[in-house]
Amino acid sequence: MKKRNLLKIIGPGLLFASTAIGTSHVVISTRAGAHHGMIFFWIIIAALFLKYPFFQIGTRYAIATGSSLIKGYKKQGNWAVFLFLVVIFFNMFAVTGAIGAVSAGLLKTILGIGWSMPIFVGLVIAFTVGLLFVGGYSTLDKFIKILSVILLVTVSIAFFAVLINGAVEPEANFQAPELIEGAGLVLLVSLIGWMPAGMEASTMNSIWVVEKMRVNNYKPSLKESLFDFNLGYVFTIILALMFLTIGAFTVFGSGQLFPNGAVPFINKLFSVFTQTLGLKSYWVIAIAAFGTIYGTLITILDAYTRSFTRGLLALRAKTSTFKEKQSTLDNYYKLVLPIIGLGGFALFYFSATSMVKILEYATILGFVTAPIIAFLNLRAIKNPNVPEAYRPSSKLMVLTYIGLVAITLFTIYYLYTLVS
Repeated sequence: MKKRNLLKIIGPGLLFASTAIGTSHVVISTRAGAHHGMIFFWIIIAALFLKYPFFQIGTRYAIATGSSLIKGYKKQGNWAVFLFLVVIFFNMFAVTGAIGAVSAGLLKTILGIGWSMPIFVGLVIAFTVGLLFVGGYSTLDKFIKILSVILLVTVSIAFFAVLINGAVEPEANFQAPELIEGAGLVLLVSLIGWMPAGMEASTMNSIWVVEKMRVNNYKPSLKESLFDFNLGYVFTIILALMFLTIGAFTVFGSGQLFPNGAVPFINKLFSVFTQTLGLKSYWVIAIAAFGTIYGTLITILDAYTRSFTRGLLALRAKTSTFKEKQSTLDNYYKLVLPIIGLGGFALFYFSATSMVKILEYATILGFVTAPIIAFLNLRAIKNPNVPEAYRPSSKLMVLTYIGLVAITLFTIYYLYTLVS
């Protein structure tokens, strides 16, 4: 691969990674390690392995057709597009509110300013909406590339410091909580549902691939695009296991648990790390945590906005030229973006004490609806409009079917536990 092409192709994969690492990594992976230890190592690996083909389909479809997966849903019928919009409707407000609250909580703690949380949350979300409103995809692309380097450095420093320091000494007669019932099952479902991200992130990734091609006026080969996607996917794997290890080594066995409120969760996170690694680690942890969470906030706001606007446009029966379509998308984007920001803030304002719990509900919803999006993706990539050369290999298709069966059966099991 030519080095001069790297900047033209790298971007959507890192945006995908940034969408993932705030929610599933800092919040859920850390809690998983803290509450249950390294048993989640293989669960994370399994989730990432089984869901990989469905996320990769987003890249394949975009390169093959020049369109996002939304078009792939449209070709299956308006019902598929409508179903996708229903799936993301709750999450786009819940995740924005929860991630906005955690970002604001981190900022409030780091700066030590006594303003109320609603003010901080409102400012953080408003600033992010304004940044996207003015800068669009180009600003987001550049911001995430810089942030990814900072994150890799700071999280790696924290990770190796934890390894050098060693695992916390467990309490006498300590027993890990049950994994497949009660709170343990909820955490397990949350992690699988959002590891590395909700299945709808595959659609978002396809949209970013299309945007990257439009902004750069360059269509990469399938090999180049898969390199970009795999780079982002490996990034999510590394950071997921790092945050799991950090949680397990600093908390597991100590009898401590992370609370549900945004500010209490952040305060507890910082308290645990500084007690374990010393006060000198504070700024490393602060930068890593805030960068991870805020990177997710800005990417999910852009992703949900683009996904919802393209879904709305796909439901319109009216045909239009590319220029007219792009103009409509731009207008929709500027209308929907602040609505999602306001909706996320409103959800936080009326349920501030349980934002981590709301995030938990959102991840559970992502888990339950994952088979639906996976099925739609599979049908999209098998559509006759996708050339054979762009479809997954036969081996990858086998893994795709295994993954679909696995996540469907686990979803049925979880729903069964709710009614039994």
